[in-house]
Amino acid sequence: MTHPRLSRATFAVSVVIVLLTILAVARATKALDPNLWQLLELPLVDGARNTIILSLTIIPLGLGIGFTVGWARFSRHPIISWPATLYVDFIRGVPPLVLILFAFFWIPSLFAGASFESGLAFAAFALAMHTGAYQAEIFRAGFQAVARGQIEAGEAVGLSKGQVMANVILPQTFRVTLPALGNEFALVIKDSSLLSIVGATDLAYWGKQSELGLLRLGSIEWVMLAWLIIALVYFVVTYMVTQAVGAVEQSYRVPGIGSVAF
Repeated sequence: MTHPRLSRATFAVSVVIVLLTILAVARATKALDPNLWQLLELPLVDGARNTIILSLTIIPLGLGIGFTVGWARFSRHPIISWPATLYVDFIRGVPPLVLILFAFFWIPSLFAGASFESGLAFAAFALAMHTGAYQAEIFRAGFQAVARGQIEAGEAVGLSKGQVMANVILPQTFRVTLPALGNEFALVIKDSSLLSIVGATDLAYWGKQSELGLLRLGSIEWVMLAWLIIALVYFVVTYMVTQAVGAVEQSYRVPGIGSVAF
């Protein structure tokens, strides 16, 4: 077992090393130059805001799609489970970038008066469909983790199918799927950068737009520094989301149920 003082010392040394590395990079790239931050202020603020908005839009949509399709996959009726299986297999086999481009350029053409905003909305929905296919498999695994005997026991004591779902299946599925869902949410935040291809003004878009200005004012080091800062913003956002999901997982943890650390 690691001694607590040794762990704290290791953490302190790691923090010092990271800080020294950041200072060295800042000095080498002239990161304290006010011209750099004047150029990056709008891209970072606007890009971070739009990335968060896109993520908070796509994640709930994908969650709803994943739950619905996962439950359909769990169904014993082929007329329900077969289309859900076809959807999952097809969407998971197509790159998300292809789905985004198809949704942005082709679907709006089917409607009169299509605009850039509607194309972007369809592109975001395509990304939600993509993550929904993966979340469907997460939910299917969660549903299958519930012992059939518990479902039959609930029905035997007089619970309706809705009550069995709410009181037997969902609580256990919720606990089982949370870790995998947290990972999928983090992937959605990073995959939202693909929407910059069709003009979404997120962090990736603003990073690309800032390159020419940075090259005129500084050098290639400033471009690399800008992308490093953008990567750190993505890291912070994904870390916050995964920590929030981890906190929810911990609050709903049942002692004696779950994995054991060795």
